[in-house]
Amino acid sequence: MKQYKDTMDELRFTPEQKAHMVDRLMESAQASPRRPHSFRRVAVVGVAAALALSVGVAGATGALGDVGAAFSSIFGPSAQTEVIDQIGYPVGASHTDNGVTITADAIVGDTYSYAVVYTIQREDGEALVSDDVLARAADTAALPLTFHSQDTTPRGYKGGSHARRWFYDADPADNAIQFVELRTQDAPIRPGELTVQFQDLELYNEDYTARTTLAEGSWTLNFQLDFENSSQALPCGQAFQLNGAPVTLNSVTLSPLSLQVDYTVHWAGDPSTDWIHSLPLSITYTDGTTLDLSYAGGFSTPGEDTVSCRRDVIFDTIRPLDEVAYVTVGDVVIPVTQ
Repeated sequence: MKQYKDTMDELRFTPEQKAHMVDRLMESAQASPRRPHSFRRVAVVGVAAALALSVGVAGATGALGDVGAAFSSIFGPSAQTEVIDQIGYPVGASHTDNGVTITADAIVGDTYSYAVVYTIQREDGEALVSDDVLARAADTAALPLTFHSQDTTPRGYKGGSHARRWFYDADPADNAIQFVELRTQDAPIRPGELTVQFQDLELYNEDYTARTTLAEGSWTLNFQLDFENSSQALPCGQAFQLNGAPVTLNSVTLSPLSLQVDYTVHWAGDPSTDWIHSLPLSITYTDGTTLDLSYAGGFSTPGEDTVSCRRDVIFDTIRPLDEVAYVTVGDVVIPVTQ
């Protein structure tokens, strides 16, 4: 139960993400009566929009338009633009075991981060989960499912990474469900093969104190990480103050998909100080709008008299870099030149 609640606590929803997911699910619910589902609009808002990558078909057909559609629920209509040519491509890798097929539909990525959407379905056409289980998504922000184990390993990668992931139902009218993962690495992504392994799909009970096996199986998918470098390294080295301590800004990497900020706090005081979430972080666009990134995650590594920190975030909307005016880190304003 704790593991599931910890996962749910990591899911944070912006108003834009909620709107994308509501619109997509409402359209899906009206499109076909095969599996009617009575989501109220306010309930649909709770369905994990922050990372929900909506797929209207069981697998990618190979067109970039399908990639844009796959990611439209999280990134909005901007995912349909030419930016997707740089950061995304269809995958189509699949594996069937014990009558259940998992397909990697589409992927988007940049220097440090990538997102993959998978479709899971039974080969006999029957639904994997009941309507009662689907209805629980309105209260838990995601389908109450998990894999017994999962491993995502780029070939040859020895560094660390962190991810957010969950299950959801993109189209209540079909027999498939979706699984999504957004992952950020500590080191730049190198072109090469990504191996993803899943073991046994499991269902949580009503109070999340136990799990039962929903589908036994062992699935292994292999596909390529090979993104065009859409990231831009911004000028750094500036000094500023954070919680009364001097800070050096080491690097800021910006792409249409994500932002990574690395900085060093020169401090030998209380090691419990939160040097991550206290850092103001935002993006201002050329149209005058500002994106508050206070929800961005991160981690810190204390040293003898310094703390090395990183904050990173995958955006809820894909916008080309020529629409970004500047990035603000603490009180440092960094113009984005084109």
